[in-house]
Amino acid sequence: MAPRQLVVNTAISMALLLNCSYAADDAALFGSLKPADYLTGRFDPSKSRLFACINDAGVPVNEWRHYLRKEAAAALKKMYADFRRENPKEPFWVQSSTRSFLDQKTIWDAKWKKLQAGGEKDPLKIALSILKYSSMPGTSRHHWGTDFDLNVLRNDYYESGEGKVLYRWLSRNAGRYGFCQPYTAGRKGGYSEEKWHWSYRPLAAELLARWNELYRSDPAVFSRRGLFSGSESAGRLAPEYVNTINESCR
Repeated sequence: MAPRQLVVNTAISMALLLNCSYAADDAALFGSLKPADYLTGRFDPSKSRLFACINDAGVPVNEWRHYLRKEAAAALKKMYADFRRENPKEPFWVQSSTRSFLDQKTIWDAKWKKLQAGGEKDPLKIALSILKYSSMPGTSRHHWGTDFDLNVLRNDYYESGEGKVLYRWLSRNAGRYGFCQPYTAGRKGGYSEEKWHWSYRPLAAELLARWNELYRSDPAVFSRRGLFSGSESAGRLAPEYVNTINESCR
């Protein structure tokens, strides 16, 4: 084989190898879903081979069926078992887990209507009020199957009694299982502190990077008119709220 042809064949082989690696990474991250659909929650986790129902894993939950990525579910099962061994009487349950775009839209639109009914007319002010604790549809970490909420969705619950026991244990130990708290106190912007919200960093960090790639490629996908209440006003705020997280979650 001529040297020039060898170089050409090598270059083609490398290109094919890189393309195969990229495709394999996408399959590992998104399964059969399009990345944009996965990252914005436009799928049913109960029908994805990447997800597991944590109700069947022995982790306490509320009355709903809850789904997480299999890796996150396995880590949560181990973390719960260790917490329970050390704290046999303290409550621990999953209050919320993976949410779809439609789930998030339902939450967002209901809060929007309530604030409008209360007399607020400025769409940006309404959006900023909701964004203290709730994500815009398409921007929630709960879409990714890596994040879940525990017990009670109030910070004061975790400042005394049983909630304080849980939060202190998680703060000291959750990192050993791959979990971090995205919304801590002291951040300069983004959502308010959420002591109940925990994330499986090994997957979430990569999905965060891929979400940012999606936004850079087409910001309008988050701000089209009619996407959700006030989307044309609030969509541009998405990168700040998605990215203003605790550094340990990056």
